[in-house]
Amino acid sequence: MGVPLMYATIPVYYPSLEEASRNGEAALLCDSYNISLSCRNFIQDKAMTAFNTRELDEFIQELVENYGIERAMYVLSRTIQFSDWDARFDKAVLDRAKGFDFPDSAVKRPEHQVDPTGRYVTDIDPCVVNAVFVGLMGLEEEQEKTNCIEDNKLMELDEDIAAEL
Repeated sequence: MGVPLMYATIPVYYPSLEEASRNGEAALLCDSYNISLSCRNFIQDKAMTAFNTRELDEFIQELVENYGIERAMYVLSRTIQFSDWDARFDKAVLDRAKGFDFPDSAVKRPEHQVDPTGRYVTDIDPCVVNAVFVGLMGLEEEQEKTNCIEDNKLMELDEDIAAEL
């Protein structure tokens, strides 16, 4: 059974647990966290096989359809940040992954408590993580271009309507 496609439309919740609690948004954080864990498990279960069978593009497409570009990059960026010393990551991948913030990872905790976002870290080969992330970066760039074109068309339409009035 597949993952519900609606996950792709649910945004990542970025604030810390403390901020979520203060704003009465702990449920949003919990939902986002659980979806991100599901995304991590999806990557963990399927990425290596897709890489080995040369079906990485199909895997990335399925990943994006199920979880969205932002969440997939967010989850993988935790693995990349965790292993940023690994020379198998491209500089562009390392730089883009640094752009994702995990505020709960910086919180001082008692020894028995762990950073919950550490559970996003996969144990798949860094070359596979790099390849998936590069693919996601390409899709992100395409999406940004499409959004820019759509914004420009809306601005032109607004200008045309204003001129008619």
